Amino acid sequence: MQVQVSTLATDKENSIPQLFRIFHNYKASASYLELNEFYLLVAQGENILNALRSSCDDACEHDLKWLHSCVSQLQIWCDQLLTGEVLSLVNPSLFPTITILDDSEKTADIMQGLTLLYADTNTSRAKKMKAPLEHIFKSVHTVNNVNDIKTAVLNNTCDIIILNMLQESISIAQELIILKPDIALITAVPELRAHQKSRLLLKGMTHPIISPIQASDLKRQLHNIVTSHFSKVHTLISHQKIYNFIQGIDPLPSSVKEISRLCDDPESSIKDLIKIIESDPITTANILHAASMPIYAVKNTSSVEKAVVSFGKRLIKALTLSDLACSLGSLQLSAYNINEEQFKQASRLRLALMSSWYARVNTHDLNLLCSSSILGNLGEILINQELIGEGLESEFKSYPPNELSKAEVTLLKTSSAFVTADILEFWGLDTELVDSIRYSDSPFNASNAKIQQLACANAVVYRMVTPYGELLEEVPQSLKNMMNKAKLKIEVLQEAVQQLSQNCTTSSE
Repeated sequence: MQVQVSTLATDKENSIPQLFRIFHNYKASASYLELNEFYLLVAQGENILNALRSSCDDACEHDLKWLHSCVSQLQIWCDQLLTGEVLSLVNPSLFPTITILDDSEKTADIMQGLTLLYADTNTSRAKKMKAPLEHIFKSVHTVNNVNDIKTAVLNNTCDIIILNMLQESISIAQELIILKPDIALITAVPELRAHQKSRLLLKGMTHPIISPIQASDLKRQLHNIVTSHFSKVHTLISHQKIYNFIQGIDPLPSSVKEISRLCDDPESSIKDLIKIIESDPITTANILHAASMPIYAVKNTSSVEKAVVSFGKRLIKALTLSDLACSLGSLQLSAYNINEEQFKQASRLRLALMSSWYARVNTHDLNLLCSSSILGNLGEILINQELIGEGLESEFKSYPPNELSKAEVTLLKTSSAFVTADILEFWGLDTELVDSIRYSDSPFNASNAKIQQLACANAVVYRMVTPYGELLEEVPQSLKNMMNKAKLKIEVLQEAVQQLSQNCTTSSE
């Protein structure tokens, strides 16, 4: 490694592939052996090398300095392993702070440096699939049998695998996950239904799609898997931790699914919606409680029928989803220094702001955005558990309140937005809803213009309402810059903030 790093500046073409292979092998071994500090370091190294190989620029002095420091740390650990010592903690300077909402790194650019393996017993179909993929990735290879797939995984000759082996896809995927737990794998499954998707997620198949493969589904999953596995900003330390957590989550109640369905159906009637709400005492209580809150600017009423009519479908759907956090167990958020009421208040404020602001921007998207605004902080529950489990709670608390997203990424290499998206994916919610939250940290890195616009809206609301349930009075400059890029009028947001502030003042009085 020392030799390859030393020649990186003068012989990038040969040095990077060899270094990347070493880091990649280290990462797989460290994951299997649960050497957490080791894994964190080499995963960061793999990301840096991946960015270098997908870039036309030469390695800069900062990159070379980091790699030399990394090799020195690995040498220390190697000596400690040989002598049977406990591995020392990694030097914090080896994990540079990453700026949220920095769109300099594009997923599409990363793809150009990656190798993809497409597995399919239908050689004619494989040939048709390969051609368009070759325009996106560095190289694309096709195989038609299990042994060739396993060989590619064991030899690390591919970065991403698409399994389209029909009925065998699931069993093959399970074998590959055992060989390589953090594998970047898209599994095509015939007749993929919501409950089947949840079961596959629990087995580690994090990116299932339906077979025959639709171009739009594949594009989405390729974009998401490259962002989650290969970008600097979001490196999933352990997918398994997220899915172990998800295993403890209850599925969506049938009443919530039915309410969501009726709210999304333009042909459904308010009477049908009222009937299903009244059949669920918990949902009824939540709706009536919300109707009494001034922040929603709805006339106080004790009638479910009047409350539903006043709120409308989009707000009813969001409010119904608002208490899903209760399904995740006790709301312990000590790392964030917030209590359960603050957590819920943040969700309510986000919903109120989104409803007031975006109604003046684009009413068509409000149905989705009301739901994303109220669900966006679910991931904080798992992030809190991880911070405590890794002994990082005190360090996390040292960050200013307006830099918590940056702190999440710096310390855990993932964010509450990404984790929230994974939870909602597990619940089988709308893919646009899921992705609008997933890319809210970096909206312009989303796969298409529609998701970029939705993610921008979420980013605004998530920043304007703090995790402590407080509304910012002024729009931060970073948000103004993003809104200008997205062609969102800042004065419209400021008017909505002013109106909501007055409602909050009325509520406190």
